[in-house]
Amino acid sequence: YMGVAERRASDMRPAILRLNADTSRPSWFTNVLVGFAVELRRSFHELHTGVSDHILGRAALACRNLLEIRYWTMYAAKSEDNIWRLRKEALIDMRDMLDKFTTACQANPELAPALPSIQQGRAWFEEQCRQTGECADGPYIRVSNLAQELGLADEQRTMSSFLSKLIHPTGFSICLPGAEDFTY
Repeated sequence: YMGVAERRASDMRPAILRLNADTSRPSWFTNVLVGFAVELRRSFHELHTGVSDHILGRAALACRNLLEIRYWTMYAAKSEDNIWRLRKEALIDMRDMLDKFTTACQANPELAPALPSIQQGRAWFEEQCRQTGECADGPYIRVSNLAQELGLADEQRTMSSFLSKLIHPTGFSICLPGAEDFTY
């Protein structure tokens, strides 16, 4: 497996550079293609590193990311409307992160000094949305719903559940005898 993954990952950088240099497509479309390619390359790198360094959680997280990239790619490939919805998803994610970090700053005195910067970032973000006519309103798409729409709900549910056991601290990972010597 590693030879194939390594070859594909090494092909990604030149492909990303070619995508970025190609002006035959609208820039918004190129940005989405490059975004997919960059995420794919990062996840391949994480998988390779996790396997090479025998870090099970890192490899499992990379596998879960690759699985989710698969769903997003299949979704985007269905229509231009889906690509636009994916772009809106980025705005919704940004809004959600600003909301969550604001709440964390308000709840945790150690984070409170960051609140003015978060508020400044929110003001800039909202102004950018106004200037471009884009909107960050609405719920984000859950990966489980995306998989269901693609007819892959069983795969997503079982693989995500399995991989989560390897990613997060669990009784298994904590109590695994000789964890420092564990290889897979």
